[in-house]
Amino acid sequence: MSAFLLCFAAWSAIALGMDRHHEDATGREGAARRLQQLRRAGWLLLLLSLWLAAHPAGGVPASLGVTAWTVALSVAAVAVTAAVTWQPRRAPLLAGVALVVGLAAWAWGW
Repeated sequence: MSAFLLCFAAWSAIALGMDRHHEDATGREGAARRLQQLRRAGWLLLLLSLWLAAHPAGGVPASLGVTAWTVALSVAAVAVTAAVTWQPRRAPLLAGVALVVGLAAWAWGW
């Protein structure tokens, strides 16, 4: 659960770091520095989600965690594409909620 939510937040940040998606979501053009920060944050979140998946709790092998992360990565990419396409104004809110809930799910071991 936390892997999917963190991947969703990461892909959202990467998408919002693009000129077109940022303007669609916020209604204004993004500054170059802000767009770069969003893209970097997205990649850092992807790395964090991979690290968390490679260190699963409960004696689960790391290979299964990484395999589950790959599935979560793909499904989250499709979900972000749908969100940015059909509900661009809600994309930043969805990304923020996914990040908070994903971190909470990881902290509580969900």
